[in-house]
Amino acid sequence: MAEQNTHEYPPHLELERELTRKERQIEYLQTELRRYHNLMEELKQGMRPIGSIEDIRGDTALVRLSGGQAFQVSIPPELREKVTTEVDAVLSPTKGVIVDIVERLRERSILEYQVERAPKVFYEDIVGIEREVTSLRQAIEWILNPEVRTRREQIIRDPRMLEEAGSVLLFGPPGTGKTYMAKAVAGTISKEGQDTSFIKIESYEIVSKWLGESAKNVKEVFKLARETAPTVLFIDEADAIGRARTEATTDAGRDVQGMLNQILTELGEGFHVNRNVAVIFATNYPSVLDPALLDRIKRIIYVPPPKTKDGVKNLVDFYVSKVELDPSICNYQGGLVDEAFEEVWKIIRSRRQLYEASIPERGIAVRDQYVITPRDVKNVVQEAASAASFVGDRFVTLDRLLTLFRNLASEERDSRLVS
Repeated sequence: MAEQNTHEYPPHLELERELTRKERQIEYLQTELRRYHNLMEELKQGMRPIGSIEDIRGDTALVRLSGGQAFQVSIPPELREKVTTEVDAVLSPTKGVIVDIVERLRERSILEYQVERAPKVFYEDIVGIEREVTSLRQAIEWILNPEVRTRREQIIRDPRMLEEAGSVLLFGPPGTGKTYMAKAVAGTISKEGQDTSFIKIESYEIVSKWLGESAKNVKEVFKLARETAPTVLFIDEADAIGRARTEATTDAGRDVQGMLNQILTELGEGFHVNRNVAVIFATNYPSVLDPALLDRIKRIIYVPPPKTKDGVKNLVDFYVSKVELDPSICNYQGGLVDEAFEEVWKIIRSRRQLYEASIPERGIAVRDQYVITPRDVKNVVQEAASAASFVGDRFVTLDRLLTLFRNLASEERDSRLVS
C-alpha cells in the first residue's frame, strides 16, 4: 500500500509560517491602532457626527444619525472601497462628507456593560454608616423585593403613589462607601432569596465621542437594566452626565443636553416601565447637578466619613479583623488592642481633610472635617497583608501597619474638596 503524502511541513518550518502570519496580523493591527489614534486626536478638537450608512449610490451615501436626521454625503475616493452598509460613517462638522469609517458601535456598546448577578457584598460588610444604609433600603428595597413591595402596597392605598420609581442620589467625599452601599442592596436581597443584578456604569462609559451616541447609550443602559431585572443600576460620577444645562451653541453641547434629556425621560417613565429597577446615582460634587435631575431623584443621602476617634477605631477594627493579625496586638474580637490603636491614632489624627457640598434646591449643606475614609483603611490593611504574605510572615504586625499609615498621612496632610 502506497504511503499517503500529507504534505506536512517540518515543525520548525510550520512555526516559521505561523510566525510570519502573526507578524502580518500585528502590522495590520498597528496600522489600525495608528489610524484610531489619529482619529482620536482629531476628535479632541471637537465632537464629530456619526451615523449608520443606509444606502450607497456611486460616490454618495445616505447616512442617518442616531437622532433620526439623514444626510446625503460625499464619499472621498480613498474611502470608496471601505464604505459599506455594515459600518458607521464619521462625518465632517458640516455633515457634507465622510471623513472616516468605524465598526458599528451600537452592536457592541451594550455588551461592554458588565452585569453582576447576586454580588457577594452584604449590609454586614459596611461599618459606620448604618443610618445611611437604612435610609437607602427604605428608598429602594420595595422595588426589588416582592415581599417588601406587598407590604408597601398594603399601606399605600392610592396606586398613583406607587408610580414613584425609586431613584436615589448618594453624595460625599471619595472613598466613603457609596459603591459598596449600592452593591450591598443587590447582594443582600439576593442572599435572602431574590436574585438581583448589579450594574455599575461609570459616566465616561455613557459619554460617547460620537455625536448623538450618548443619548443612545443611556437608553441601552436602562434597557439592559430592565432585561436583567430585578436590578440595581448604579451610575457613578453622575456630575459628568447630569451637570446643569446651559444654552447649547455647539453640536457637542447639544449632544450633552440630549444625553441628560434621555436620562430624565428614562427616570420619568414611572414604575410601570422601570418595574424592578432601582437607580442609584453617586457623586462627589452634587452642587453641579441639573435641577431637573434633582427633581427626578426621590431621596438624597449624604454618605459621611468617620469623624470621631471611636468611629475610626471601629473602622480599623472592622478591617484588621479580616486578616491574620499579630496575636500580641489583637483583642478578643479580632481588632486592635487599645494601646496599638493609640499608636495608629497619633499618626493619622493630624491628617485633616475638609469636604463641603451643597444642594440649594433641596436645602442641603454639608461641611465635614475628617482624617480618614473607609477606602483608606481598607487599602492600608490589604497592602499590609499582601506585604506580609510576600515575605513569608504569618501575621500582619503593628510596625507594618504603622509604616503604611505614616505613608498615608504624609501623602496629603491637608486637603479640601468643595462642591
